[in-house]
Amino acid sequence: MESLQEEIKAQLVVLESFKMEYANAQLECNATDERANILASEVIGLEEKASEHLWLNLMVHQSHLIHSLSSLLLNKCRYCSIAIS
Repeated sequence: MESLQEEIKAQLVVLESFKMEYANAQLECNATDERANILASEVIGLEEKASEHLWLNLMVHQSHLIHSLSSLLLNKCRYCSIAIS
């Protein structure tokens, strides 16, 4: 009977150890989830900044293209007026 009680106590110690390991694993998982959410937010922010930067570059290049086309048309008109004269 005494050995049975000792076996039960030993099993309870093992059970408590498993419970503590499980609780620690849950805490680690929660911390990992929180870090993942933070990283996801940072990635979304970086994507938005990159998108804005690309959009601004597109607008600048479009403006340069319009300016170049305007200059080209102006020079063409000048050439035509000189050729007619």
